[in-house]
Amino acid sequence: MYIEVCTACTPNREYVRVFDVTERTALHRHQTGRACHKCGAQLRDTIVHFGERGTLGQPLNWEAATEAASKADTILCLGSSLKVLKKYPRLWCMTKPPSRRPKLYIVNLQWTPKDDWAALKLHGKCDDVMQLLMDELGLEIPPYSRWQDPIFALATPLRAGEEGTHSRKSLCRSREEPPPGELAAPLSSAPVLGGWFGRGCTKRTKRKKVT
Repeated sequence: MYIEVCTACTPNREYVRVFDVTERTALHRHQTGRACHKCGAQLRDTIVHFGERGTLGQPLNWEAATEAASKADTILCLGSSLKVLKKYPRLWCMTKPPSRRPKLYIVNLQWTPKDDWAALKLHGKCDDVMQLLMDELGLEIPPYSRWQDPIFALATPLRAGEEGTHSRKSLCRSREEPPPGELAAPLSSAPVLGGWFGRGCTKRTKRKKVT
């Protein structure tokens, strides 16, 4: 989901888009080239670029995230490099002694700055790992259909004259999927076999040097 926001409106006015709003933005440059439909102020992206700290109250909502983390006993990070999130020590409860911090579990194909802090690091694809977890819990993953995805109902269409403000391909409902009311093809019942990532990497496992 892509969001651009007007910070001149109170409360901030959010625009959900079905295309990437960051093609004109970069480090410390967040204006997207479009204007608020209500006040005409420049819209900005909601991305926290590498090297930044997020300052938007919404939709980032770091305050609620850190409050939830302080009450959690487990934190699961799926598919994130954690290079931006490492700048938020309160999110990881670093003020608490190690024994009282929530256990951190990471699923990512590459190294992250928090690997050494993790109770378990799984080098794998999120879909594969979550399929294994859901199978273990005896829970069924409902099939996904773009026809029923609420993002298309929430998205704000561009106004006349704004069509040329982006060149990134827009998301669209797949023509290969049946519309609402028609049954989707059943999911395969074949078991998903875990690769080496199924065993995970224990905390502080030393990497072998390539000679």
